[in-house]
Amino acid sequence: MNFLKWRDSMNPFAPYRAINTKIYARRKTLLSQKEWEKLAESRSVTQIIEFLKKRPGYKEVVNSYKAEELHRTDLEVILDRYVVKEIERMLHYFSGSYKEFFKTLLMEYEISDLLLLSRSISGYEEIQDINRFFIHSEHYALANFNHLVGCKNLTQFIEALRGTPYYEVLKTLNQEDTLKQKFHMEMKLYILFYKQIMEKAAKLTPTDQKIVSKLVGTKADLINIQWIYRAIKYYDISPEEILIYSLPVGNRTTYKKLKALTYTKSLQELRGLATKYLAYPVFEEEKDAFLTKRMDKYIYEYALKMEDNRENISTSLTYLYILNIEKEDLIALTEGIRYTLPENELKEYLVHTI
Repeated sequence: MNFLKWRDSMNPFAPYRAINTKIYARRKTLLSQKEWEKLAESRSVTQIIEFLKKRPGYKEVVNSYKAEELHRTDLEVILDRYVVKEIERMLHYFSGSYKEFFKTLLMEYEISDLLLLSRSISGYEEIQDINRFFIHSEHYALANFNHLVGCKNLTQFIEALRGTPYYEVLKTLNQEDTLKQKFHMEMKLYILFYKQIMEKAAKLTPTDQKIVSKLVGTKADLINIQWIYRAIKYYDISPEEILIYSLPVGNRTTYKKLKALTYTKSLQELRGLATKYLAYPVFEEEKDAFLTKRMDKYIYEYALKMEDNRENISTSLTYLYILNIEKEDLIALTEGIRYTLPENELKEYLVHTI
């Protein structure tokens, strides 16, 4: 590496102490144990929104809405936008390859909007005033959503993505029935997302590369295990296709291990191998409804252990992972209150304790 490239790559590393101070200030906006307990006493979505309106951080994105006019779906959109705003805020702390890395994290939310829009265009899901459900970063979006919303079919939609990384993975999409096309599009885009993260991470310092590989790779491990489990249990998908659509960036699950998981002869064998590879019982509960919660709990605990308070990327990256799990818990709490679940049952769906 020549001096100029070395200097550019190291510049973002220098202010980590200042960056971590800012991140710790943002972490104060995370909900405390007492606040989770108080939220669990809510009896409506309106009460949750009124609570968030008084909280530093959340009130920035919630205050412009009337609580009584918001439903569960609206709250989910607002919370996703809040996470996006936190990533955008973080971009001001970094430059060079580090800024490019964190910008890539925004792709996940843009992909969510692309999939939503594609479902609407294909007629699979009729959505009125679709813009109100968008969560992507308007400033850092790779796709031109003004053009995309005017597309009449998926061929136009894919063509409108020309010039973006999304086009390269979707341009060969076969014209199949709507459900199959939706499935292939979603899988291709999320594989692209994780590959892009690792490509950007390769330009960070060796220490930070290792941190990204562990945290993002562990998240990919969990996604892969959940994908393989559900594909075998619920869908008629060949082992070859399951393997093709597994994320190739795992931390503990190498290609050889993914293949072993994919070709298991029973769900019991799959659960056993998953527990062995992760050294964690993600299938502890019998109900599939708790699988996502168990995996979120795993990544939550992993992120907490990884943050070492030193001058590296861990503080920034783990904050975003923990914030995202808080968001998921808020959505789960809202859903539980909506269906009037008793508190002892409600807590089973949350990573945080109440």
